[in-house]
Amino acid sequence: MNILKINDIEYNMESPLDSEYTKQYIKSFGDEYIPKVNIIWSHIQGFRLDLFSDIDEKFDIKIYDRNNTLIYETQLSNNMFCKLSRQYFNGIKYEVYYQNNLIKEETISFNKKRVFISFESSSLGDTISWLPYCEQFRVENDCEVVVSTFKNFLFEKSYPELKFVGRGEVVKNINAMFNVGWFYDNNKEPEYPASIPLQKAITNILGLEYKEIRSKVDFTPKERPYNEKYITIATSSTAGCKLWNYPNGWEELAKYLNNRGYKVVNISIEGDKIDGVENIIDSSLENTMNVIYHSEFLVGLSSGLSWLSWGLNKHVVMISNFTEFDHEFTIDCTRITNPDVCNGCWNNPMFKFDKGDWYWCPEHKGTDRQFECHKSITPEMVINKIQHL
Repeated sequence: MNILKINDIEYNMESPLDSEYTKQYIKSFGDEYIPKVNIIWSHIQGFRLDLFSDIDEKFDIKIYDRNNTLIYETQLSNNMFCKLSRQYFNGIKYEVYYQNNLIKEETISFNKKRVFISFESSSLGDTISWLPYCEQFRVENDCEVVVSTFKNFLFEKSYPELKFVGRGEVVKNINAMFNVGWFYDNNKEPEYPASIPLQKAITNILGLEYKEIRSKVDFTPKERPYNEKYITIATSSTAGCKLWNYPNGWEELAKYLNNRGYKVVNISIEGDKIDGVENIIDSSLENTMNVIYHSEFLVGLSSGLSWLSWGLNKHVVMISNFTEFDHEFTIDCTRITNPDVCNGCWNNPMFKFDKGDWYWCPEHKGTDRQFECHKSITPEMVINKIQHL
């Protein structure tokens, strides 16, 4: 038996070559011989087409996306293949021609196939924001989806139909594989990643229609940590441009909330010393989620803790003026911005964030306007926005 193995999937090549499509075009050949053709395809970090035939002549191959735009064409002979450099998915239809006659065509489908999605970012916010689209992909394509993230434990119960594997674990017998992240590479993503909503980064790669979906995070509530009503805040993040840089802003906000009868609890692992604020002692993710869950709401930044709170179905007050209003989530979110000053640099395609520069401020670094996007947000602006809560 002649067994062909591609991407760990075995194909029995002793079976007759497929002539299902060629039969449709017999009239166009007259009495000439019609070659038989088998096509085997995969989409593992790019679409690949393998051609097998009972003759050694050349066949013309044309590949289109879902908009019927021709994205690649070549010639193949028996036992040859081609592969696209483009790794994201935007629909694929291929056509096979012999002597200018169309003898086979197919719009590929992942139905009943096995697809591997690997997250290339370990960020808490990225992971929570992207995960629900793995489930959407599974449902829309009616396929088996294997997922690898750096934080599988947050989702294994919430998404029981997905199969989670550890980092570096070999996944066999897959028909497709997609890497998800920010790559700044036109072959890996169709749009500049910082210029679009964070969740759209994965829908672009998987070929899904973008719509905001709230993630579901695995969590079982434990005992309430405080008897009185309290509000959580998250004051720290991974870059200076994300911080609320107004002098004593958190202190003034805490004072207002304390006067209204609320305890204020800072869940940031850094544990900044702020008057009127209590820091959590146990900063494990499990305890942090429990503290968030029992709070009234969270006041935070554009950070992973805001995404975590959102995944726990808590209302989030987000102080973020360096991103556009829809870069993070918009559902169940009160956003604090100031459009009258420099803002939105994060989403400007003219700039690329330098994660090695804590003081990154692409337009005003080193001037008195540095970080004015957040320095200009006053405690009064935040208080006015949260009174209804």
